[in-house]
Formats: sequence, structure tokens, C-alpha cells
Amino acid sequence: MSMFLSQISIFPIKSTQGLRVSRSDVDSYGLSFDRRFMLADSKGRMLTGRALPKLVQVKAVPVRDGLRVCHPESADLLLRYDDFAHGGMATHVWKDEFEGLRTTDEADHWFSELLGRQCHLLYCGQTSVRFGAKAGVPLSFADGFPLLLISQASLEELNRRSAVASEMAQFRPNLVVSGTAPFAEDGWQRIRIGQVEFKLDCPCSRCIFTTRDPLTGDFLPDKEPLATLSKFRKDATGKINFGMNLIALNEGMIEEGMPIEVLQTRTAEVYKES
Repeated sequence: MSMFLSQISIFPIKSTQGLRVSRSDVDSYGLSFDRRFMLADSKGRMLTGRALPKLVQVKAVPVRDGLRVCHPESADLLLRYDDFAHGGMATHVWKDEFEGLRTTDEADHWFSELLGRQCHLLYCGQTSVRFGAKAGVPLSFADGFPLLLISQASLEELNRRSAVASEMAQFRPNLVVSGTAPFAEDGWQRIRIGQVEFKLDCPCSRCIFTTRDPLTGDFLPDKEPLATLSKFRKDATGKINFGMNLIALNEGMIEEGMPIEVLQTRTAEVYKES
């Protein structure tokens, strides 16, 4: 099979809608503009679409000097980097504790009105101060690793087994690859796309967020896709895995259509079917 990169997506604000791009620069934090912003409550606790479905309906698009944020129920919000307060605020992403940067009072008010609770839009800055304990590298506001990869064939195999068809957007990958066998990515250790090499660190364990509709934020029926995945993608510790976490080993540019070169393989996780 001829393997290639078929889709690139960024999520400028954590938990908001994905934005498909045809190409992207890659740096030590992952893709440019990916998860550089996050919502936090008044005590600095992260806010995500797991508990706030309206966040899933928010679309954020990078513009020349900032970010345009849209939601069907609100007027567009235009954020300019030059207007950011940049004052620090203690926050966290799971067990990683660090300091995020404040953006603007206007942004805080816009999101507070939308979500019905006081919150702050934080920015990780051009150089994030967060060090990811799991990945062992600097991170933006991504959950645990800079990047996530899934093959199109893996999604198709999931849908073959399930009575409810799932969309790739439910799994929020940065990179989708085509031209592979189902779950071929489980056995990759290191790959090259263009001039950028990536290390596949570990499988991505999935949570209830995958059961939300990627457009409305509503929970989908029958607890899918977790219900089906639990029957054939549960590891020895009980985690349900789908997709692989990546770390970029150098900087460069990637583009849709680029071939995938497997440089090193690994022993794939063993899953028992139930």
C-alpha cells in the first residue's frame, strides 16, 4: 500500500472545533496554532468540552494578527495578540501545573456569557512554560502529547464493527493517514512525513469526549464509539485505546498528500476481543 498523509487538523482553542488545513509548520509543541489557547475557571482549573458542550460549537480561526472566534449564538470575537494582557495565571492540564498567560477582558467576558460561568481565556505564549510529564517534552495545552495520529482504515474497521457510524472528528486527531491496514499505526515507532520525523510514543486512551457529537456537543446514543471500542481495543489495564500519541523530533513543514515513511517499528499492544 502507498501510505500518505490525508488530513491535517488544528484546534486553536482546547476543546473547540477542529480546523482542517492543507499544510502546517511543525515545531517542538506540535502543529502551529494547535491548542495554544485554553479556557480556565476563576481558580485556574481547565474547562473542556467533556463538561461544557457549547465549547464544541466554538470555531477559532487564526488570522494575521490574532484569532477570530465564532459561535452561532454570539457575535464574532476578534482577538489581537498586541492587546493581550500577558499577566500570569496558575493553571493546569491534568497533572501538569504551570502558568498560563491572560488574554483580554473582552475574551473572558465573551466566553463567560457563552458558557454561563466565569472563565478566562488563557494563552501559552510563543514559548510555553509547561513541561509535559507524560511526554517528557514542552507542551502547549494539549492533553498529554503534542500530536495525535489515526489511520483512516482504523476508523473504517471501527465502523464495520459498530451499528453506529463514528466520524474522525470525534477522536480529534491532528494527523490522519490513508493507504494502511487497520491499526497499522499500532506497530510504528518512528515515521517521516516530508522532512519531519515523529516518534510514536504510546497509544491514546479514549474518554467520554469521543461520545459527543463533534458539531452540536450533544452526547451520541448508545455510548458509541466507546461501547464498540471496549470490545476489541481494551488493554490489560482497562484503557480503551484508539490512535497513537506523537512527538515531533525536528521542525519542518508537512502537507496533505505527503507519503508516510516508516523508519522504525514497535511491538504493538495486544488487545483481547470480548
